[in-house]
Amino acid sequence: MEDAKETAVSSQIVALQARIAQLEQQVSDYQHLEKKLQWLATFPEQNPNMVIETDLLGRPTYMNPEARQRFPELWQQGPSHPLLKGLRPIVAAFVDTDEEFVGREIDTGDAVLEQKVCYTMDGDVYRLRIYTHDITARKRAEEAIQELAKRIVQAQEEERQRISRELHDESGQALTALKIALEILQGDVPPEADGLRQNLGEAIALTDSARDQIRMLARGLRPPALDTVGLNLTLEDFCHTFGRRTQLAISYKGTKGLKLEDAANICLYRVLQEALNNVAKHAQASQVMVKLWQDETAVHLSIADDGLGFERKASAPPQSAGLGLLGMHERVELLDGRLEIDTKPGQGTTVIAHLPL
Repeated sequence: MEDAKETAVSSQIVALQARIAQLEQQVSDYQHLEKKLQWLATFPEQNPNMVIETDLLGRPTYMNPEARQRFPELWQQGPSHPLLKGLRPIVAAFVDTDEEFVGREIDTGDAVLEQKVCYTMDGDVYRLRIYTHDITARKRAEEAIQELAKRIVQAQEEERQRISRELHDESGQALTALKIALEILQGDVPPEADGLRQNLGEAIALTDSARDQIRMLARGLRPPALDTVGLNLTLEDFCHTFGRRTQLAISYKGTKGLKLEDAANICLYRVLQEALNNVAKHAQASQVMVKLWQDETAVHLSIADDGLGFERKASAPPQSAGLGLLGMHERVELLDGRLEIDTKPGQGTTVIAHLPL
């Protein structure tokens, strides 16, 4: 009799334990659903920007109303959709590093979208959460500003070229004619008028000096050699001329046969001009090495000196540099290029301009 009671009690205990386990599972499921509902009812659902979640293969598992309205085709296209392409390397980066998110831009042709890709968990499952913001208006405005800046630089260079030609042709020829006239007068001066002959000689020398300065100014405004012999020989000649004038030992190594657009030629010439001026004014250098070369994707110009160098944080923006460096940055970036500056106190400075072909 007692055995039967014990068996019945044991059965009841087992049934109660099973029921308790079932209730605990239901409570856990309800808690999970409650968290899911709270999550859905808060940020992603109400976010005015697009919020998308995918599995680690880039297949969408959730889209908030803004994303569903903007890109309804994303469910069907999945990882092949422009918004979800290229996620696998990002997943690998999350696994290999401690990065919390990866930012990138997506250009669909009709729109430019800024994405912030995060690593998150849904229960025990890892997922990607992608916040997507439409920055088309901003990018188009930036492009318009950049195009306007290019036109301004082009107009400046055209005006420089016009002034350079006028100085070289009109002023230069006028001074040459003046020198010839003075030399004729000097030849007609009677032998006894030594003072007048000497004064005319000084006037001729002054005319020669003024003509040389005007020619130098004209070459600085727009070197005619760029249009005749090309970038390589123009830079080489500028290095030699600048070295003689400043007593700097400048070595030049170039690449023959470069065929670049006029804007790129002018940009690299201005970078060299400004960089050597900075060396002469501030670096106290004894040697400068200039190198021009080209690879499959870009043309590069390097100016390295052995001068004082200076302290510059790697993260500092170009605006924190001097006006000369800022001007170089702006010129190079207008042509979608990049300017590198490597310097340390006492270890010289290297400036490298990279322009895409």
